This record gives sequence, C-alpha cells and structure tokens, in this order.
Amino acid sequence: MRHEIVSRNPDMEVRFYLSVDEGSYVAPHWHDSLELVYMLEGSITVTTENQKNVLQAGEFNIINSRVMHSVLSGKNRALVLQIPKEMLTKYIPDIELYQFEVDMHPENEIDKTRLQKMKKIFEDMHIVYDIRPEAYLLRFNSLLYELLYTLAHSYSKKIVRKEADRNQKNLERVNEIMVYLKEHHREKCLVPEIAAHFGYSEDYLARFFKKQIGMTLMEYLYAIRIAKVHEELLVTDASIGEIFEAHGCTNYRVAMRTFKENYGCTPKEARKKSREK
Repeated sequence: MRHEIVSRNPDMEVRFYLSVDEGSYVAPHWHDSLELVYMLEGSITVTTENQKNVLQAGEFNIINSRVMHSVLSGKNRALVLQIPKEMLTKYIPDIELYQFEVDMHPENEIDKTRLQKMKKIFEDMHIVYDIRPEAYLLRFNSLLYELLYTLAHSYSKKIVRKEADRNQKNLERVNEIMVYLKEHHREKCLVPEIAAHFGYSEDYLARFFKKQIGMTLMEYLYAIRIAKVHEELLVTDASIGEIFEAHGCTNYRVAMRTFKENYGCTPKEARKKSREK
C-alpha cells in the first residue's frame, strides 16, 4: 500500500526491537531497508509477490529491500532488525544487486550449524541491547557486522543490473496503482476503469498486479478498505454498517470474510476487545 519509512534506533545505524503483537494485518508495502524477523513465540504469515511464508517460533525470515510484502500475524513475539540501505551501501557498494534468502530446513550439517549461528547472533543482540552494559554498542555492532558478513557470504545471490532495473521499474509502476486505489477506495472501482486510467489492457493489468503483489486488484482493494474500517471501528461509535458503507464495502459478505481473515474476529468482536483494554 505504501513506501514505509524506517526510523533507526537513536543510538545506532539500524532499527532493532522486540515486537509484541496481539494479532494484526499489515497491507502490502515496501521499504528501502533490509528486514530480518526472528520469531520467538507464535507465528506470522509473510506474503511477497506470489509466495506465502509461514514463520513459526525459532525461525527467521529475510525481506529484501524494495520488495512488496504484507504480514498477517497471530499472537506473537518477534525480534525485528531493519538495516537501512545507506548503511549497507557503505560496505556493499552494489547492494541493489544482492538478494538474500534463507533455507530454514537445511539438509547438510554445515548449513544447519550456520543457521544455528545466525539464530544465536540474533538472541545475543537482544540480550546485549536489553541489558545495555557499559560499552554495549561495541558488542552489539560486532554482532551486527558478523550477521551481515554471514548474510552476504552464505545467504545471498547477485542478479544482473538489467534485472535490478526491471524490478525497480515494476515497483514504481505497481506503487502508482496502489496509491490510486488507496485514494479511491471509497468509490466503486472497476477493473476496466482502473486499466483505462493507466493505459493498460484489463488482462495485462490483472496479471501484472497479481504477479507483483500476490493479490488480485479486488482483493487488494478490499484489504485497503478493511484496514480503514478497522481503524475507524476502534475510534468512533458509528455503526458497523455505516463504517462499511463509508469505505466502499458494498459487498457485505466479502467485507466480513476479509475482516475475519485479516483480524481473526468479526468487526463487533474487534470493537469489544478494544474497549475492554
């Protein structure tokens, strides 16, 4: 849905934090930072393009820079590390050509040992940053650089410049469509009208959007609408029907199904839980 601006921790070049989530949905978005998520408890589902990756406790996932992704979370606790592109570029000048990926179920012993090492680095980073002993940044940064070195040498592949440029162009094009849908989510949006607005054929637009986002246009549009419904639901006393209508949810069955899939409960239950806190 958007380009997310990642803020660093005030005392370091990266953003590192413990995420405690009672259950949420984050619509498709992207950021320049490389993101690593290490699950401590519970699970999340990360969708990138047409791939869904269910992350369980003890597993971690890498979300590459400028890759569109959405996150569906159950109740969970996770460590999150976001490394700005500016920092990566200082040590890997052609970082835009790198793609990182981790196999959470390696077969050979060397890869298993390397994976356990990565997890141990994450856990040690958390301990150091949580306790913050004297000169803690020296230890934290040494762990960070060890993690980055391991990523670059054991969990990366390089793509050619032409492919990187094509990926960037596709990101810019799909981002324009997403911004348009966000701005017009209250209206009755039809695929032919959207295609005409951008000068695409209906078939091409449908295939291109699904390939880039992993969702159809209408699925994405309802995800945006339901996110807005959820926001308003928690801060107003308007009826659920009125809120649905205000955000273009004319298909009540689809709206209810999408809400339950994204938030694990009905709108009425979500409002009740919020007011009981």
